Amino acid sequence: MPIKRTFAATIWCGMLLVANAALGQGAGPPPNYQNSGGNYAPNGAPNTVPTGYPAYPNMRPPALRDDQQNMPPNANPHDINRALNPNGPPPDGKPQENPQLVVDVQILGIEKSREHTVQKYLHTRRDKEFDPEMVQGDVRRLVSSGQFRDVRTYTRPAANGIIVIYEIFERPRIKYIKHIGNRDAGEKKLAKEHALKVGDPLNAYNAEEGRRKIEEWYHKNGHPKAQVSIMEGDKPNDKGLVYYINEGNLERIETVSFRGNTVASDQRLKTQIESKPGWFYYFFGGKVDRAKLDSDVEKLTAYYRRLGYFRARVARELDMDESGKWVTLTFVIDEGPRYVVRSVKIEGVANFPEAPLLGFMDIKAGEYFHQDKMNKDITTLTDLYGSKGFVFADVQADPRFLEEPGQIDLVYRVKEGEVFHIGDINVHVGGEYPHTRDAVVLVRSGLMPGDLADMRKIRDWERRLKSSQLFETNPQQGDAPRVALGTPSVGNAANIAKGKGSNGPTIRGQSPDYGPPHRAPYVPQPLNQPLYQTGRYDAPAQPQIPQQPAYTPPLQFNPPTSDFPASPLPQNRVDFWGN
Repeated sequence: MPIKRTFAATIWCGMLLVANAALGQGAGPPPNYQNSGGNYAPNGAPNTVPTGYPAYPNMRPPALRDDQQNMPPNANPHDINRALNPNGPPPDGKPQENPQLVVDVQILGIEKSREHTVQKYLHTRRDKEFDPEMVQGDVRRLVSSGQFRDVRTYTRPAANGIIVIYEIFERPRIKYIKHIGNRDAGEKKLAKEHALKVGDPLNAYNAEEGRRKIEEWYHKNGHPKAQVSIMEGDKPNDKGLVYYINEGNLERIETVSFRGNTVASDQRLKTQIESKPGWFYYFFGGKVDRAKLDSDVEKLTAYYRRLGYFRARVARELDMDESGKWVTLTFVIDEGPRYVVRSVKIEGVANFPEAPLLGFMDIKAGEYFHQDKMNKDITTLTDLYGSKGFVFADVQADPRFLEEPGQIDLVYRVKEGEVFHIGDINVHVGGEYPHTRDAVVLVRSGLMPGDLADMRKIRDWERRLKSSQLFETNPQQGDAPRVALGTPSVGNAANIAKGKGSNGPTIRGQSPDYGPPHRAPYVPQPLNQPLYQTGRYDAPAQPQIPQQPAYTPPLQFNPPTSDFPASPLPQNRVDFWGN
């Protein structure tokens, strides 16, 4: 029996030792842990608090007994934080809060305004996330509307979110508008000018703006000395607007005369100004307008400059009669010397000799300078270059003053550019229900792909389209027909230079072609047949688009190019636009 007990006790002791060895007791710490002053840190890292994580007061565990020195450490709270926040610590070490919902939006303090007037400025809505920046934006919009003096916001927690409260401080409203001292203008006329009405917000800015508009109206209608002052409406405790008006005398122009003019008669100069005597004296027109008088001085000065009087000066005099109602207007003119053109030159000409071009100029050397003739010469040079394919030629006039008084050199600077031929001709017919075929437009062009781009023919084509009465020419109803020129794109330049058309979109937003364009060969046919049956023009195709039976793509005209030889010169694209 004693032997059996001893053997059993030995067996139980052996089992306990095996269990302790399996649990790591007595075998030292795991290989990835190191002892650091009683604390264990993985991979030998010091046991410090990570940046951004809150410090825990009980960081260091209690001292271990001798039999616990070799046991693995307990779970580190920083490891728990890393597991809970794998993307890093929350900002400021604070846990992230769930966004709050706006359960209600309340508006307080409105008395004269309606609630929907305030609501249209608010972006904060019910059942949306609460955003303080959005609330501040609502305050800015309310204050900048001019209807409210101040706006304050409050928040109140609720069961399922937060309640946003707007306290509105309204501006005082205009209760009445009065005009005192107005004799030549009625109440309705003045109310129309300042555009203020009862019920509008009352503030100093609106009152001053209304005063300015009334005074400006009096100055334009024969009361240059009128003065308007604000009696009520610019102070905080005012209830309405009261304007006091001192109209002064109604001044009218009796006669207009000129002094110092030699190159032009009085009747000719009167056609250049707007200030004129009224008809039947008192009843029609003739009112003095100071702004119009200043404009007439500038117009007379520009008129003399066009004639070559570059040093001309113009002033005006107003002589009032004894009654203070009739004015004699006199323009005093100092013409100065008239400049003579000493020489005419053309710079930048490379493809044409200069001498033949000078023969087309209207201004010759030794003549007086005239701006209208100079503008005509610019148009002449532009047309000459445009007729030879230089459709983008740029011509600028440069009058150069000399040291000798009264003489100038007139130089025309030309940027020729390149010669262009007609490439693709694209027709774009707009309008609500466009139904005009492309052939109707093309038959009036007189141009074919491969022809030399002639600006004269292009302008004639545009003129024929406008006079055809097929398209809208009233600017108020739509855009008038026009022909626009455009250089070929980089991808289509090679095809156009070889006489081929462009398969891609020609304008921004245009859909691409549905397959390669079909071009019929040229076959001479009698002219009494329809245009698209002669073989010279293709019949407009109606491609079928799968899954879109209700959509009909726009008609596209593809003129033939096989009849024209390939041109080595750059080509151009002509686009027609019409309604």
